[in-house]
Amino acid sequence: MKVLMLGLGQAGSKIADLFLADDRKSHVPHTFEAIAINTATSDLMGLQYIPQEDRILLGETIVKGHGVGADNRKAAEIAEEESEIVLNRVSKFDTSNIDAFIVAGGRGGGTGSGTISVICKQLKKIYDEPIYAIGILPAETEGDIYTLNAARSLKALLPNCDATILVDNGAFLRSGESVREAYERINTEVVKRIGVLCRAGEARSRKDVGEMVVDAAEVINTMKAGGICSIGYASEIIEREGFFTSLFRRKQYQIGKASRIISVTKRAVKGRLLLPCEYRTAQKALIVIAGPPDQLDRNGISKAREWLENNISGTEVRGGDYPLPKSSYVGCVVLLAGISNAPRVKAMLERAKMVQQKVTEGPHKEKDLQFLLGDIENLQL
Repeated sequence: MKVLMLGLGQAGSKIADLFLADDRKSHVPHTFEAIAINTATSDLMGLQYIPQEDRILLGETIVKGHGVGADNRKAAEIAEEESEIVLNRVSKFDTSNIDAFIVAGGRGGGTGSGTISVICKQLKKIYDEPIYAIGILPAETEGDIYTLNAARSLKALLPNCDATILVDNGAFLRSGESVREAYERINTEVVKRIGVLCRAGEARSRKDVGEMVVDAAEVINTMKAGGICSIGYASEIIEREGFFTSLFRRKQYQIGKASRIISVTKRAVKGRLLLPCEYRTAQKALIVIAGPPDQLDRNGISKAREWLENNISGTEVRGGDYPLPKSSYVGCVVLLAGISNAPRVKAMLERAKMVQQKVTEGPHKEKDLQFLLGDIENLQL
């Protein structure tokens, strides 16, 4: 699955840069191309892998390269006025070979949360390919303004993209760890999970072709559930038996291939999702089992799909394998699409409502918030 990624603001640009770094060292390079977009010069300068010509500074005459702070409304205005600059840069890529666009940005800051809905809307006007968003939710410790920005941004984003993958920073924090300290680790989790989904069907040789291929169409059809999505991941190391290992030890410790696949699938679904949610409310799902070809048991994958089909609201569960000959792990990535119960999002919206009520600048403010909450309630989140 060929993807053009647009990273917006500091958080989105860092993720896009990391996607490009991961792509270039993978066995299937050029699955991803990336553009970074920001209102702060310093953030663009800090990137390592996105070429200079693909780094776009917006609002230079307005904010002088210093960013918009946490003012996402100003960022949205700048994006509306200068979206043609972004679209011109996108057109420099060979978009005829692109299967999807992914637009990434933080939901709590200024540039990312303000520009993402504008950029998605403009892309949808021109391109037929699906537009997906990656939204990074602020941790609960990050302050009221970030919560309010995230709520406003989510409301504006959902109608303007085909599906939104949300990431809850707080779900990945370790005891005593700040969000800033955890950024790189969280971003790596995002890149790993989405990277597997997009590269699974991009074989370079016959040995890379799975028995149950997951191609771009499988991912796109799953994401057609729309709304909010989450992604789970789990893996298990393969303990290779030595030649002289006793038969008793083999029977006692070696897990069957099919059982291992079912086990990692359940852990991927029930474990640490990018967005903690009630997985049973998903409308569609996709399972990708990755690992050495001799460990990718077809029966195990079928049983894993059957288990998930029996445990989500919808009936469409796709699945397949992703051969990685040099891997010492069997891993499972699960995409859950069309989620209708995410407690973290509910809590964020309720907090945003309280914050808005404190900001008594006029009656229109409360009206704006009620419009936001009405939209979210329609999604049953």
